[in-house]
Amino acid sequence: MAKREASSSNAPTRKQILLSRREREQLRLVYIGLGLVAALIVIVLGIGAIQTFVIEPNAPIATVDGVEIITRAYQNRVKYERFLLDEQFQQLLTQRENAVASGDEQLAQFFVGQYDQLLNQLLQQRSILDQQTVDQMIDEVLIAKEAEARGITVSDEEINEAINRFLAARQGGLTAESAAETATARVEASATAALWTPTPTFTPSPTLTTTEQITPTATPVDTPTPAPTPTLNVIDDTALSTEYSNWLQTLAENTGVDEPTYRNIIRNSLLTDKVQEALGTEVPTSAEQVKARHILVETEEEAQDVIKRLNAGEDFADLASELSIDPGSAANGGDLDFVPQGTFLGPFDEAVFSLPIGEISEPVETQAGWHVIEVLAREVQELSPSAYQRSQQQAFDQWLMDKQSAAEVVNNWTFDKAPDDPNNPLQQSLPQAPVGSSGG
Repeated sequence: MAKREASSSNAPTRKQILLSRREREQLRLVYIGLGLVAALIVIVLGIGAIQTFVIEPNAPIATVDGVEIITRAYQNRVKYERFLLDEQFQQLLTQRENAVASGDEQLAQFFVGQYDQLLNQLLQQRSILDQQTVDQMIDEVLIAKEAEARGITVSDEEINEAINRFLAARQGGLTAESAAETATARVEASATAALWTPTPTFTPSPTLTTTEQITPTATPVDTPTPAPTPTLNVIDDTALSTEYSNWLQTLAENTGVDEPTYRNIIRNSLLTDKVQEALGTEVPTSAEQVKARHILVETEEEAQDVIKRLNAGEDFADLASELSIDPGSAANGGDLDFVPQGTFLGPFDEAVFSLPIGEISEPVETQAGWHVIEVLAREVQELSPSAYQRSQQQAFDQWLMDKQSAAEVVNNWTFDKAPDDPNNPLQQSLPQAPVGSSGG
């Protein structure tokens, strides 16, 4: 009887059973809550990862007439363009350091100044590269549409040749094709030079006390010994193939650009060249040109004084030789010869092509100073090779501006859309050259 009572006293009471059940239920709810929190965290992290690695990279950074430019493509392109600029920067920096270490103080000072100018130009390009890249990619869409409309294409062979030329140049050489072109150009240049007959120089005869007329004797100019033609460094196909593989690996490691993307970049570059060339053939080879002369001075007051002296009857050419700070034209009385529109700085160009023939302009200000201008003649003439090339470039630039204005462009670019830039040379300052003053 006593044993039964002891056993009975050890059994849980109804209250204990209820409390135990309640505790187990509470634990179950806690575990469920923790599971839900964990699941929610996973979902949030998953959504963030999807947003970061899927949605954002594949979102359009710009749309051009319905053609999307994807953010991932833009970021890879930025990395590629940065890499090319930074490689140039490091090469120039190394050359600069070599100039400093040359031991020739004066030479080092000269070259360091030249290298610093080039380095600062690259840094300026680098500072606008992120935004400029999206603008360039927008332009490439417009150019590709024009190429399609004109039936202009780029073949795989052309892409291969462009890449090979680039890779050969990186090794200080040429492809077989570019070497052949260079050799042909040398032959043509030699043939042209052979057609030129040097003008003989005359040795003056001594003064003679005689009535006999002396004819100067022509002394032919000595024919210079031609310099030896440098041997062309031709990079063979095997070396180019190896270099191509190495280059693709370098791009993948440093920019994330794969081979199809790289070849497409080259294709777009070649398409741009071809469209520009096609538009250039449509530019007239002749244009209205103006023959003008000018006097350039530093201040408006000086320009007004020049005008007063001209109005008083002084000769324009004499004043140009006396007062003009433009050494290129001052020696010729301020004469600028015949030039087409677009040759000069904006305000000067506008004045030259609007001023009546024979009239003296009011002072015209440009970045160079203050100009007093007179137009001598205006007529249609053939463009010089350099002027024609400049006119072609202007025509392409204007065409592109017109296309940009007419296109439906949505540009979503902001600074945060650019990829991280841990190696930005803009964060570095150019080293000071340990070169003393040579002036004494």
